[in-house]
Amino acid sequence: MNINSAKVKGPVKKELQDAFGFLNQKHFSLLVVADGLGSAKHSGFGANKAIDAVKKAVLEWRKLEKKEVKILIQLVHFYWNLLIGDSDFEKKECATTCLFAYMNKENNTGILSQLGDGLVLLKTKGKTIFLKSTDDYNFTKSLGSSKSYNDWNIKQIDFDRDDFNLLLVTDGVSEDLVEKKQDEFAEKLVETMIKTKRNKRNSYLHQLLKNWPTKFHTDDKTICIAWEKKR
Repeated sequence: MNINSAKVKGPVKKELQDAFGFLNQKHFSLLVVADGLGSAKHSGFGANKAIDAVKKAVLEWRKLEKKEVKILIQLVHFYWNLLIGDSDFEKKECATTCLFAYMNKENNTGILSQLGDGLVLLKTKGKTIFLKSTDDYNFTKSLGSSKSYNDWNIKQIDFDRDDFNLLLVTDGVSEDLVEKKQDEFAEKLVETMIKTKRNKRNSYLHQLLKNWPTKFHTDDKTICIAWEKKR
């Protein structure tokens, strides 16, 4: 599985509040993106801890005999609360969105999960599945404020391990994508990645975000993309 990612600070931001991370192992892959809420003083710290929490949660969850999605989400909250609790910050000061995609290579199933703003998109077997926030403009669901499993937007999926596109982006990117054309954006991005040398792909994504074409944009931007293409 090919995975590439990049993040850039918003032009008027004092510090980067987005974070990303991934695990690409023999039996599974995991992509995680988090966007610290601008209103939270230490949200950048919270976003980075969200990445750590999801990784820890998935590794522990995989050890369970009964792998229920609800338990995975509970573990994400548990580890995030634990990591924030070990700091000197209050949870509300570290509020962050959390998006992740778990892909099980053993049986070609997966989980797409979203808490708060941003976009998760999977194109496989001729169909496109995506999660997009429906949060109220004045309230974003987040780690730090949400406690209910029902606050998460979750889809369990099947995928073709040899032919798929997977895209996770924060709202600094998703809000500028044309409605109903997000899959075209992902497809073109993958086509560019394939044509780009492996050691240049992350740099390409970084330049894409740094030179984002939307005028007067101010937000941090993060892209995490994974794919496989049949030759």
